[in-house]
Amino acid sequence: MTEPLTPDLGALPWKPKRGFSMVREFNRWDIPTSGIVRSRWTRHYYLFQCLDGASGQYSVWAYLALTRSEARRLLSLQGDELRAAQHELMLTRTLAVVVAEEDAGIIHRVRGRLAQSEPEPRLERDVSLRVQREIQDEASAVHAMPVFAMS
Repeated sequence: MTEPLTPDLGALPWKPKRGFSMVREFNRWDIPTSGIVRSRWTRHYYLFQCLDGASGQYSVWAYLALTRSEARRLLSLQGDELRAAQHELMLTRTLAVVVAEEDAGIIHRVRGRLAQSEPEPRLERDVSLRVQREIQDEASAVHAMPVFAMS
């Protein structure tokens, strides 16, 4: 049985909850950008992957709950086989998707699915629009607060 992940706001994307530890990094670009993490308490496994390369101030990450056998299978693969297996899993299930800021960590989270595209999968259109709308709504709400009013 796999348990859906709800990443903690403010957490590092590659350590999305307190009590999680890295099982294996599959890719790294200054920071881990793909790998498997595990909860120390529940022993559940999760695949994580940065969807946009983590090259700017903001980045988008996806998390997928894995069974123990799926985690073992991924840990046994390398190269193109590993990437293909990751994509196959991520395209077939609902994911936890987050937006992270390089200093603040995870700042926004949503559940959604990926759609097949080349060269990498992308967020389904309705998920992408929902994330953008929610972030714009949050920014508008903050901007409308009297404490931020410009005199």
